[in-house]
Amino acid sequence: MLLYLTYNDQPSGVYWSQVTDVVEHLNTLGGPKVRLVALVSGRDFLRTRRKIKAHSPSAWVLPMVPTMKRWKANTALVAWVCRLLRPTGLICRGPFATWMALRLRERGLTRKVCFDGRGAYAAEWEEYRIIDDDALIAQFRPLEQEAVNASDMRIAVSQALVGHWRERYGYTGDAHVVIPCTLGKEVERVVVRAKERKDDTIRLVYSGSTAGWQSFDLLKPLLTQVLDAQPNARVLFLSKRDANNSALEAAYPGRVEVKWLDHAQVAAALAECDHGIMVRERTITNCVASPTKFAEYLSSGLRVITNVGLGDLSELVARHDLGAVVEAGSPLPALKQVSPAERQRLRAFALRHFTKQAYDASYRRVLQLLG
Repeated sequence: MLLYLTYNDQPSGVYWSQVTDVVEHLNTLGGPKVRLVALVSGRDFLRTRRKIKAHSPSAWVLPMVPTMKRWKANTALVAWVCRLLRPTGLICRGPFATWMALRLRERGLTRKVCFDGRGAYAAEWEEYRIIDDDALIAQFRPLEQEAVNASDMRIAVSQALVGHWRERYGYTGDAHVVIPCTLGKEVERVVVRAKERKDDTIRLVYSGSTAGWQSFDLLKPLLTQVLDAQPNARVLFLSKRDANNSALEAAYPGRVEVKWLDHAQVAAALAECDHGIMVRERTITNCVASPTKFAEYLSSGLRVITNVGLGDLSELVARHDLGAVVEAGSPLPALKQVSPAERQRLRAFALRHFTKQAYDASYRRVLQLLG
């Protein structure tokens, strides 16, 4: 048996697509059985547990030791789980979970550890101060360095992330696989046909959080350029309302709309648009990223507007004509409606390159090493 360990990750669309769906897929590949072990906040624990077990019925969902500052104390809890289940290996999401697993390997409670690296953790905490705690932020570089160099296997979300490991932490090995953020099973199975257009409106959509790393300061001038140059352009924010998107909505009445939809409604809203926006500043966090939204845009038949240096994805957009790559200070070319044939091509590309089945060989390599 293998365990997939997460620490302090709360239920969300990303958790379903990148954790519970991954565990479910691993269990279809004929290798050792994989069980999710989720250490979650004690706040609203029973509700969180119900949500996770609805997606992964065999999961063990346990309340973590209170406060992030005491995170190392959770090692005793994971040790108890390992004594009961006797896993041959652990796949660990992030440096905290990996540190715990490495301690258990030292104590003979498991044989192998895989670090599932979903981004540049230390850089993200340093650049965006995910938690405003200097002492906790200072722990991340040594934690990530050990996770990268001491694990038996690694999953990287992009080739750019592997390059970051080599440059910052001196990683020289090849015991890793690259698996980008892939479509969740619910999104993968949904095919929403766009309604036939009766006008020449061009619809742009920005879907997701407007947190710091989403770079609204870059997004605003790009959108205003399009709105000013093309009177038939409309912009939809599938985001929670905030000062930034509200100000743009007020500046372009009737042409900018802000909505916050249930996850089940997002695919239909995306299918009514032509271009998905994914423009982010050139930080280490963004330069190694693989945003889930990229695959979701493509699977809805949208062309993606991005900028240079977004993980491996900017090059992918340019190489396969999946949208437009914006150079700093350069205007976008005139945008057009996306034809039905082009939508079909983009969705087919997403299904070939951004499903979990597309990475079966990489997943099997992980299972073989850990099992």
